[in-house]
Amino acid sequence: MLKIESFVFNPFSENTYIIYDDTRECVIIDPGCSTPGEEDQLFGFIDSHQLKPILAINTHGHVDHTVGNKAVKQRYGIKVAAHADIQKDLIRSRRQAPYFGMIWKNEDEMPDVFLEDDEVIHVGNSTLEVLCTPGHAQGSISLYAVMEGWVFTGDALFCRSIGRTDFTGGDYETLCESIRSRLFTLPDDTTVFSGHGECTTIGDEKDFNYYVAM
Repeated sequence: MLKIESFVFNPFSENTYIIYDDTRECVIIDPGCSTPGEEDQLFGFIDSHQLKPILAINTHGHVDHTVGNKAVKQRYGIKVAAHADIQKDLIRSRRQAPYFGMIWKNEDEMPDVFLEDDEVIHVGNSTLEVLCTPGHAQGSISLYAVMEGWVFTGDALFCRSIGRTDFTGGDYETLCESIRSRLFTLPDDTTVFSGHGECTTIGDEKDFNYYVAM
């Protein structure tokens, strides 16, 4: 069974997650560490628990979810995986980072590994299933841990809210369809770990999320 550790990083209060199991293999979801102090927090947990990072995963290409890509690649010699359609957002993120006081270290913005819908990522003895959930951004994905009943939604679905759709590449109807067809079809007791804010459940969002009522 997977275990989880979360961190809140950068000026956007972005949630970065470390997912690991008893084999000590781990993946880093949305490395948003933007300062040496935040990098120390992330690396300190990984190193103190003797974890073995095997992959970093971007749920989408916005700057607050990707600014730490190079830091984790250099520290652990791992690759960054994402959907192919995030590439334009990664290029925009390079230009945007200085406006938010963040240092963009990722000279090569392209992901190392391209993920596809329904692909399965192995983490030790556990798995994460890739769910394509565009609408907040092009190439947005969610990651579903079937055995644990968790889903990591990036900025697609929040507690009582949804991701903004007024950025380049965003579309409200596309996002609502992604949520209804890929997320609201998961079991109601599935825990939702979002890219910002507190966790929730699929059942609660189906009942109480005004933005995407069933």
